[in-house]
Amino acid sequence: MSTSPGPLRAYYRLVPRIRGLEPERRRTWVSLIAAWAGLVIPGLLLGIWLWRLGGGWFHLIAPPLAAAALAAWLSPSLIYPFKHEFKRKVIRPMMRELLRDVDYAPLGSVSALDLEASLLFSEPLTGVEGEDLVIGHHEDVDVKFSEVVAYREVETQGAATPLAPRSGQKLRTKQVVFRGLFFVAEFNKPTRGQVVVYPDRLEPHLGPIAAALQPRRDGAGLVHVRMEDPRFERHYVVYASSSETAHYALTPALMEQLAEFRERVGAPVAFSIHYGKLYMAVATRKNMLEPPLFGPLASPRVFRGYLEDVELFLALVESLGLNRRIWGEGTWP
Repeated sequence: MSTSPGPLRAYYRLVPRIRGLEPERRRTWVSLIAAWAGLVIPGLLLGIWLWRLGGGWFHLIAPPLAAAALAAWLSPSLIYPFKHEFKRKVIRPMMRELLRDVDYAPLGSVSALDLEASLLFSEPLTGVEGEDLVIGHHEDVDVKFSEVVAYREVETQGAATPLAPRSGQKLRTKQVVFRGLFFVAEFNKPTRGQVVVYPDRLEPHLGPIAAALQPRRDGAGLVHVRMEDPRFERHYVVYASSSETAHYALTPALMEQLAEFRERVGAPVAFSIHYGKLYMAVATRKNMLEPPLFGPLASPRVFRGYLEDVELFLALVESLGLNRRIWGEGTWP
């Protein structure tokens, strides 16, 4: 666990609240076990009975599988009351210790407008779902982040059926464009133009040859810029309004910190810099601030995990120098 006063103070002040939630945690997992057992066991017995009556393998496995699907569908509603209380009594006060003027919305999300403004997604988004939205100030920098699932709706032709052999019905389905963590912060170094940085999926496999295979321009017309930092180039591919803009915004110190960040999170990272904002998308399926159901809530290891999730982004503010307003308005490249 971090040894800074804020997180330590948060932990020790919240221990009584965390322990007070232990009875509800136990009731929740008992309810889950009872729901699964009460559905799957009868389903299994029904499958065995049908199989002994002469049914095939389908009759044996279909009832327990259907029962398991029903139990999985019911599980979130059984967990929600405990999860809601945990986030209200533990996560929200923890955020107040780590951030100034913080607003924490367990069911909130960074908006679709933020994702579209980042220029990280070439196709328009239909909507964004998410949770654990955090908005606040850290080191005098406005920050916000949340888990997000961004999607777009696509139309598909309805399948023909015996009742409608010539069905022309259009079906709309959701296609996930991005799933992970999305972070927005002030970027106090004025830049003219745009810098968009994608995960480099070629460099780790092809080395220097990858640079020749990268498209000269991206979908927004930004030009590919080769950077001098080999460690940074292993993880990222840069597109910008011009080479001068890219080299001005991405200083050697900034590239070093962003390469270190990518290696620490162990997941694809994309980011962009423009209009005074830093946008960052981390493609991960990790749920940041979920309470454990089958382990003690007051464990320092569990609390350390929450701190690491939040401080992952807050450390960026300090390491990237976003809190240092040392550039004037006349310092355009």
